[in-house]
Amino acid sequence: MWGWRLHLSAFLALLLPLTLPAGEASPEQWLERMADSFHRHSYEGTFIFQRGDRIDTVRVVHAAEEDGYRERLQTLTGSAREVIRKVDRISAIKGARIEAKGGQQGAPQRPPAFAGAMLRANERYDLSSPGLDRIAGFPCYQLHAAARDEYRYSHQYCLHKETGLPLLSELIDSDGQLLERLVFTELEFLDVVFEESLAPRGCDARHIEVRAAEGSREEGNRHGEWYFDDLPPGFTTIIVTERSFGPEDAKPSLHFVLSDGLATVSVYVDPTGDGDEAFKAATRSGATHAFARPLAGHQVTVVGEVPRKTVERIADATRFRSVDNGADTATR
Repeated sequence: MWGWRLHLSAFLALLLPLTLPAGEASPEQWLERMADSFHRHSYEGTFIFQRGDRIDTVRVVHAAEEDGYRERLQTLTGSAREVIRKVDRISAIKGARIEAKGGQQGAPQRPPAFAGAMLRANERYDLSSPGLDRIAGFPCYQLHAAARDEYRYSHQYCLHKETGLPLLSELIDSDGQLLERLVFTELEFLDVVFEESLAPRGCDARHIEVRAAEGSREEGNRHGEWYFDDLPPGFTTIIVTERSFGPEDAKPSLHFVLSDGLATVSVYVDPTGDGDEAFKAATRSGATHAFARPLAGHQVTVVGEVPRKTVERIADATRFRSVDNGADTATR
């Protein structure tokens, strides 16, 4: 059940910096540099985020730390919104989702640090590079990942030549339609991020914390045993985290992260107590689809920047095995 865990030596190798010159690195190595950049480099800047017909300008302060990263995002256009995020190192390396469940805030998701290896194994994308470009005054490496089936979108990036940070990120559907775009207009790399830069400016700031779930098999047994059967091709479970969205004393959600190497999909599992109404529904915001359904006294919510058929299939593949009688419980 938990055989997807990485061997320790392979995992430690992911923590080493990638320093290959731009002309010598393969597209797969550039993807790994991109994933590595988020927990290795601190910066502040402004980016434009387009999702469907909506365009937001967002100010970001990002602090890379030994145990993960913290960042503050504040919208500069439209309704005032502020998000404070804290992500531990293991969750960041494995590409844990950093948005709220509904996918209404934030930006395109970040792939796991071992994206290149997963893509080589899965062969679900065709990788290519048209060459170099320039974004926000910085030279960047163009990287295109064309999806080979309808369970995923195509991705286009322009990665900062020195660090691998994505200065441009786009999602394209199977018809060639642009679904989401993030592009930096201003960027400054920082040696030090002062604490006041990460402090919320308003009392209504949304706090999101992501951390790897403590324990392994024991943690699963405390909830019963959750697993997946017949996932979409190429997707596999890469980490289980706990995630808090509300007050510090709120019970965290159990959060599974699935990935094909580029796309990441989150499965949130929340117990439904007395008075809680479980429901079945589907929603969409830009490239992000969400599908929710009740299962074994829990609300299961699947969210990802993937087509609707993908989140629905993952929801249908979610299984629960009771620790009392070993029986599988699944509704279809």
